Amino acid sequence: MNRTVTFIVALVYLSLIFALGLLFFLKRQLLFFLPNSFGPVPVGVPWFGALGAVLISLTGVFEHEHDWDEGYWPWHIARPLIGVGLGVVSVLIMQAGVLAVGSAPQSDGPKNLLYYLVAFLVGYREETFRELIKRLVDVVLSPGTSPGTLPNLHQASPPQAPHATPTQVVIAGSGLTGTQTVKFGSLVAQITATTPNAGAAGAVSLTVTTKRGSSTLPFTFT
Repeated sequence: MNRTVTFIVALVYLSLIFALGLLFFLKRQLLFFLPNSFGPVPVGVPWFGALGAVLISLTGVFEHEHDWDEGYWPWHIARPLIGVGLGVVSVLIMQAGVLAVGSAPQSDGPKNLLYYLVAFLVGYREETFRELIKRLVDVVLSPGTSPGTLPNLHQASPPQAPHATPTQVVIAGSGLTGTQTVKFGSLVAQITATTPNAGAAGAVSLTVTTKRGSSTLPFTFT
C-alpha cells in the first residue's frame, strides 16, 4: 500500500473517529447502547487510543517520504484496533499498579483525563506501553522492600577504615532490601560492603542505592 492510499485510509479513520466523538458529546442519546465505562475502563479510553494510533500513521506518511515501506500496510490498516487494545490494557496496567501500592484508582470526573492521556500516548507511541509493563512488573512482582520505601542509612560500623586495606563494613538502616550498589565516594564496593582500595586517605560519602533511591553516610579512609 503506497503513501497516497495510506494517507487516504488514515484520513477516513480519523474522520470516523471525530464523527463518533462529536456524536457522543452532541447526540449522546443516539449512542444509548454505549455504557459510561467498560468495567473499570472509562468509555473514552478506546476512543483516545484509536486517535493516537491513527495520528501516528499520518505522521509516518510525512516522515517517511523517502524510505516508505509498502510492506507495512497491515500495520496501518490495523492501527485503530491496535490503539484501542493498547489504550485499554495500559489503563488496566495503570490501575493495577495503583492497587498494588494500596490506593484506589479514580474512575470519575477529572481523573479520567489521566486515563485518556495514557490511552492516547500508548496509541501514538508503543514504547510507552512497554515501559508501563516494566513498571507494573517492578511494582507487583519485585520481592523485598515494599514499593515506595526509600533507603535510609543509620550507621556504618566501623565508621572509618584503612584506605589501602579492604575492610568489611556493617551498614545499618532501613529500606535496604534489594540494594543494587554500595559506594565509598565514587568507588563501587562489593555488595557485602567490603571497602574498596581507595588509593588515598580522606573523608568520603558512603552511598547505598536501591531501586527506590539512594542514601548516604559520612565515612573516612585513614
